Amino acid sequence: MNFQIKKLILWPKKSDLKPKEIEFELGKINIITGASRTGKSAIVPIIDYCLASGSCHIPVKTIRNACSWFGIIIQTNDKQILLARREPGLNKSTDEMFVLEGEQVTVPPTPHKNTTRDSVKKYLDEQASLSFLEIESDTTNNYFGRPSFRDLMAFCFQPQNIVANADTLFYKADTTDHRTKLINIFPYILGAVTPDLLAKRQEINVLLRELRRKEKDLSKLKDVAEKWKIEISGWLSAAEELGLVEVRNNLGVLSFDEQLEILSSISEKKASDSSILNRNIQASSREIVALRREESEISLKLSSFKNRYTEMSQLMDSIEDYRESLTIQIERLNISKWLRSLTEDEDSCPIFGFSENHPKDQISKFYNSLTQLEEESGYTNKIPAAFEREYESVKTEIDKLSEQLTAVQKRIRIQSSIRNSSADEKYTMENISRFLGQVQYASETFETLGSDSQLSLAIANLNERLGVLRAQVNENAIIQRVKAALRTIEGYTIKLLPLLDSERPNDPVKIDYENLTVIVTGTDGRDDYLWEIGSGSNWLAYHISVTLAFQLFFNKQNHSPVPNFIVYDQPSQVYFPQKLAAKENEKDLDPKLNNDEDQIAVKKIFKTLSQALSDSKNAFQVIVLEHADKSIYGGIEGVHEVCEWRGENEKLIPLEWIN
Repeated sequence: MNFQIKKLILWPKKSDLKPKEIEFELGKINIITGASRTGKSAIVPIIDYCLASGSCHIPVKTIRNACSWFGIIIQTNDKQILLARREPGLNKSTDEMFVLEGEQVTVPPTPHKNTTRDSVKKYLDEQASLSFLEIESDTTNNYFGRPSFRDLMAFCFQPQNIVANADTLFYKADTTDHRTKLINIFPYILGAVTPDLLAKRQEINVLLRELRRKEKDLSKLKDVAEKWKIEISGWLSAAEELGLVEVRNNLGVLSFDEQLEILSSISEKKASDSSILNRNIQASSREIVALRREESEISLKLSSFKNRYTEMSQLMDSIEDYRESLTIQIERLNISKWLRSLTEDEDSCPIFGFSENHPKDQISKFYNSLTQLEEESGYTNKIPAAFEREYESVKTEIDKLSEQLTAVQKRIRIQSSIRNSSADEKYTMENISRFLGQVQYASETFETLGSDSQLSLAIANLNERLGVLRAQVNENAIIQRVKAALRTIEGYTIKLLPLLDSERPNDPVKIDYENLTVIVTGTDGRDDYLWEIGSGSNWLAYHISVTLAFQLFFNKQNHSPVPNFIVYDQPSQVYFPQKLAAKENEKDLDPKLNNDEDQIAVKKIFKTLSQALSDSKNAFQVIVLEHADKSIYGGIEGVHEVCEWRGENEKLIPLEWIN
């Protein structure tokens, strides 16, 4: 993504003064050099604030007291974008922002709010062509939300507290929220997961939810069908008796759909199609007798379980009292342990005190009796647990038998309905026509319940589509693409690392994105994490080489959403004398490199930046905020000194803005 900083703009609070513009060159190493307390380190938070950060980290006092708005001009492939944001005053931040875009934008005398921070965030997401799909769409966890432009800032800034940090490699990855989100979207940033794959992942999740719903419906339908099948069997048996369908002996094994199909065919018949036969009537009579026998057996079982349930319910009502009683009894009987502890002194009797006639045998028998009672009480106390399981089992059995009885009685009622007609109407054409009308109504009712075959077909179609999508998404292939991308970045890192001041320049480096750090493999084969490797110069070397390697990798992609600029704030700090050790009146002085070795090491930083820029054919932009001056970086290819803040009134904030 071509997205580089063209200008940084400050608008003064004094309306009679003009805004200050700091211009950068594209595809170059832009250096702002200067003494301490000149405002160099404010550049990172100003750019971040204008890119819609959640809070304002621009230093208070001088800078925020003097400025009314902060702004940057972004250069993309075909246009410039001016993003400005109001100074938040006493607030943590402000949503008041100003956006202007065009082929060449002109800095206004004073910006006025024309948009909000949220709108700018969406605008930047669109500029980066980020997907609006969630990384994991079947979760409400924000850590798996869609990637945003703000997440990409991790690759664009290396402030002072990060650039040589052993524990944190990326900007704002030191907080749990940013760290977790960054880890989750890493495959997307590396291009291993494309928007098309995210869309397919989302479709998979949607289809899975639909599949689970339909499978649940099918399960319910099957449960319902068992009840309706019995009722349909009743209608079919009655139809057999009236000669509307051939007698079958396998109604019970037919599926719901097969029974429904037969019932539907009967409903289309006329009374004249009836052919009443003696064997049909005999078969129907035998079935009624069998059903009544079955009803009687189920009823008998149900009565038995009901009596058992009643007795157990009565016992359950008193079970708590029973438990309480046992508890009290056990507590009282625990006195045996206490008494036994008192007899450890053989010369004393816990009951009679000191006595020459100590009744040890009688007391021992007493102890044993009490102990036996305690054991029995404890055993009895375990009974209710098994009892409760049996209680639940009885309730389940009653539900099951009740359902069976209802189904059998329903079938008897259907078949009996035609027998309840008067004797001279039972097999008349009028009665058969009335029966066919009832069958037609029943058939339509069953059809409204839906067909399990249709549902099964829908489930099969869903599974087929899921199979296609899973093959296309191929999570294993994604993992392999992530590994391949990381190997490429590691290759760039290993190429750049020897150019820097590192103690282990030739040891292989691995990117551990799940921990957002690097692993260095020693000659003995041991893997050392960044935080296990000592000295600031080593940490700095890995930070610079890895962050440049990521930019080189992004540059090689057809489209990367990551902006192609990176800002380093005082990367040479590890080579300068400790500021804390300086005297108070010397802290504003410009620190100097003490010896030639440090100067050589700092020169290596700029040469490495130049080499990376050259390898990319100036495809990205570097901004360096430094104490080191041109005596260090002078003559290095690709370096552009933006400004030098040393001397009278040479700072980020001019004196006239303050006075």
